[in-house]
Amino acid sequence: MPKNECVIEYYLEGTMNCHWDLVLYEWVIREKNITSYLNTHMHQVFMKSDSQIESIFAIQLGTEKSFILSAPLFVDASGDGLLGELAKAKLRWGREAEVEYNESLAPKVADEKVMGNTLFFTARDTGMPVPFKRPDWAVEFPKESDLTERGHSFFKGGYWWIEVGTPYHPINDNNETRHEALRQLLGVWDHIKNQDCKTIPKEQTASYALDFVGFWPYKRASRRIIGDYVLTQSDVQNPHQLHDAVAYGCWEIDIHVDGGILERSKQPISEGNVWQEVGTQVYGIPIRSLYSKNVKNLMMAGRTISCSYLAFASTRVLSTGSICGQAVGVVAALAKKYKVTPREIAKFHSSEAQQIILRSDGHIPGVENTDTNDLAKKAKVTGSSHLKLHFPEPNNERELTMPHAQLFPLSGDFIEKVELLLTSNRNIPTKIKLGLREAAHVWDFRSQNNLALVEATIPANSEGWTSFNFRKQIVPGKLYYVHTVGKYPGIFWKGFREDDGKPNQIPIGTSAAVLPDKTPFSEKSTTFREIFSSVELKDIPGAGTEGHWKPLTGGRSLCMRITPDSTPYQPGNIIKGTNRPDMWTNIWISDSRQTLPASLELGWESLIEFNTIQLTFDTDQNRRVVLPLFRYPDCVKDYMIEYHNGISWKKLLDQTDNYIRRREHRFDKVKAFKLRITVLATNGAATARIYEVRVYNERV
Repeated sequence: MPKNECVIEYYLEGTMNCHWDLVLYEWVIREKNITSYLNTHMHQVFMKSDSQIESIFAIQLGTEKSFILSAPLFVDASGDGLLGELAKAKLRWGREAEVEYNESLAPKVADEKVMGNTLFFTARDTGMPVPFKRPDWAVEFPKESDLTERGHSFFKGGYWWIEVGTPYHPINDNNETRHEALRQLLGVWDHIKNQDCKTIPKEQTASYALDFVGFWPYKRASRRIIGDYVLTQSDVQNPHQLHDAVAYGCWEIDIHVDGGILERSKQPISEGNVWQEVGTQVYGIPIRSLYSKNVKNLMMAGRTISCSYLAFASTRVLSTGSICGQAVGVVAALAKKYKVTPREIAKFHSSEAQQIILRSDGHIPGVENTDTNDLAKKAKVTGSSHLKLHFPEPNNERELTMPHAQLFPLSGDFIEKVELLLTSNRNIPTKIKLGLREAAHVWDFRSQNNLALVEATIPANSEGWTSFNFRKQIVPGKLYYVHTVGKYPGIFWKGFREDDGKPNQIPIGTSAAVLPDKTPFSEKSTTFREIFSSVELKDIPGAGTEGHWKPLTGGRSLCMRITPDSTPYQPGNIIKGTNRPDMWTNIWISDSRQTLPASLELGWESLIEFNTIQLTFDTDQNRRVVLPLFRYPDCVKDYMIEYHNGISWKKLLDQTDNYIRRREHRFDKVKAFKLRITVLATNGAATARIYEVRVYNERV
């Protein structure tokens, strides 16, 4: 390797997890009220009654110590539901039949088929040729066809599809599963390095060696502990507001082939045109799904929460599990505070739990800040400037072989016209229909009610802006989307995709989507037909008569202009009540045409006293960036806070080198009529961005 050459070390499976463990360990150490028992295995449960756990017996590996741990409340975050099993909580394993929860995708007859376990690896470029000799006990994959539709071009970070399922049981056969997965993993690496691998040239892999190989399988399937509410297919595909929602999910109904990589000839998942069947909305998860139905002091977080197998296939992912973990912690604290069970928190104190979660930078779909102690909500907010809605210049295009849509926020009460940047390869002029609909949520394209439907003509062999004249009165301060009606092969809608590491250009509170055809069941892959039942559109929750629109995630938008201008990033958004774009943009963004600094000012009619300020910045949570030592460019870096006591401005604090989304500043009490936050610099973006400001006068 040339001297001084910089090597980008991405955060990948395996390496990423050890760093995250260190971050979590630090925060546990910071919390003086936590006593940790690391490397400690729960071995036995003692019951006070059939419905109440008294204590657990645990053995600590390494120290040879044993403990009896008693508590008023227990949380099963074991992944396997072991505490629930030992406490004889109501459990579920495998797939339910369609009739049990009226789930159209479920099998006609219940069974115990579940997904398998995965081993990951990472590979590193050594700068010199490194041979690899497959152990005799490892599997061999001589041909490319031996890895049926298992994409392996990105070989540095391992593959989720090195997954071993049936005939191995994910829990009972854990050691056997690990050994079999290791056999498969080394065989895959041998295929990449030595065999007939047409995906990756040998000269590209010659200098790579295995750097990390997992020895603890990543599990998917688990026991599910049944609660007072069981999330089902309908809850994740056509959600409604739940009064005790404290967490959320959004992953698709993601079920893998039974057997995993042992089923060489089958797709690992139902790839292809399957969104109509497996697509989901952003949905809430209630407290009632986070505690046991029959063991009153048992709660759950992670894979063990109360849901059907179809819903579990969405909730099982790590992000959703951690969100539920935060919610369970809050509910447990309230249960201790009121000396009641989690069931009573769900019934009588769910709004208090929601408000604590929101203040801690959690998100709950459809729930807003109603904290009466937040003094910011009583303030009048002004700013030095604010940004108009503007879509970025194109760097790609999408052919209209299926309906496309672009969602956006409108601040005014009238829409004159929408212009789309279109290209035509057709030799004749083409008429295009465009509909206008209201959206309830930034990812919600379920509406099928056209507020207006207009037509425009794009000339033959042309490229440019095409105007669609709506001239429609609308309700201001809401989200809307335009959608093409029908298919137009040869017509292209210009679009944009973000580049990792660069400031966000896609407007906050917007999303693009497509409407794929629903492929007939007989034309689906063998994997799909083995996993899911045949359904019509009318049988899929939330599909309506058109089907599920599929959001274009990962930082994508379509090019459009709106007349008159929309100004959805005004200063008042910081006290609107939520800290992410959902039913509105909910963020203040300064005008990019004016250089920093930029400032916000909160003013009160009478003198207030406060000692706490909480700020929520933008770390672009719509994108997953795995660059090393990455700091989100849109996050505020340097800022100053001042207060006005009726006579003059006084500096309260200076903050430099920030890269964290949520900051809470505590100080001696001050009295003020005004508060000013001045953004001096960001981590790379041209605009200042703040989602939320909270102000409190709290007891020390």
